[in-house]
Amino acid sequence: NAEYMGRASNPVAKMRPLLLHAHGRPLTWVKFNEDGDLLFTAGKDYKVCLFHSKNGEKIGSFEGHNGVVWGFDVTLDSKRLITASADMKVFIWDVASGEVHQKIETGGPCRFVQWNTKPGQQNMFVELHDKFGAKEEKGIAVWKLDRDDNATKVLTIRDYSSKALQVHWGAFDETLISTHDDGKIIVWSAETGEKLKEIQAHDKVITCLNLSKDRCLALTSCSDGTSRLWDLLSGKMVKQYTTDRPLNACAICPLSDSFDPEKHRKQRLHVVLGGGQAADQVTTTGAGEGKFQAMIYHMVYGEELGSVKGHFSPINALAWLPDGSGFASGAEEGYVRLHHFDEDYWGKQFD
Repeated sequence: NAEYMGRASNPVAKMRPLLLHAHGRPLTWVKFNEDGDLLFTAGKDYKVCLFHSKNGEKIGSFEGHNGVVWGFDVTLDSKRLITASADMKVFIWDVASGEVHQKIETGGPCRFVQWNTKPGQQNMFVELHDKFGAKEEKGIAVWKLDRDDNATKVLTIRDYSSKALQVHWGAFDETLISTHDDGKIIVWSAETGEKLKEIQAHDKVITCLNLSKDRCLALTSCSDGTSRLWDLLSGKMVKQYTTDRPLNACAICPLSDSFDPEKHRKQRLHVVLGGGQAADQVTTTGAGEGKFQAMIYHMVYGEELGSVKGHFSPINALAWLPDGSGFASGAEEGYVRLHHFDEDYWGKQFD
């Protein structure tokens, strides 16, 4: 059993995680679909796995890449999956059949991919690829799909010096938000590629960026052990969360700006953070000493509310269930832990 360690005055609540042996190599990305009934996971074993989120039962896997799958995204209607791989290709898959619709050459090892966010009109995606050899340049590219999923590149951005690690669509799909290994966040126009804003978010590598539902707030994690909440409109830092370990992943609770009255879900101003001791040093310590717990912090007050242990290597990826009722964590050891909160989480002590 994983323990949810609350504040010192609270008894330790027991949660039963679902332990999914998803991949034979380290996890790179985890994500739930919009309805929350499916969990997708990607790893360095070149594939994406699909599970039922309720019971952890494996449905199948998407196999075909010849390199690490660094990132993926699924449409709001859960019909199409898009994957980004080190084999310099983006694949578009039919989720129901597992078949590949399109294979798109990106020109370099592809690090990240994301569908645009407009419901009913998800016919665009943004991808990020590294430099490869002397000919192929690094770039952030926006592609548009026709009805047969044939892709046409409509925008390429190369006006950045340090390596880009992630790129997300901003509010209303009007901007693109990229993170870089020199600690910068850059906001671009999704139409023209013009640089609109540059924020020196951290002094070291930004390991992850996660956006709020309205895409106006950004949560970043850094290898220096800090996580910061940013107002993208003003470019100002709202809050800093300081931990005692390098961070690899972060996520904002979807209940931070809304709640579901039908399920009696309360607002939860929480963020979850994860990381741990560097992977190349893991063999020298026990799981407790490596600090591999997922930590939940209060978004406003900045205090740690609790932690969930269980992994025995650094956490590489985190994702909340869309209704805020739990989260999934993927780690270096190849396991995914799927947590559904018990009733104690909805008590006043975690308001």
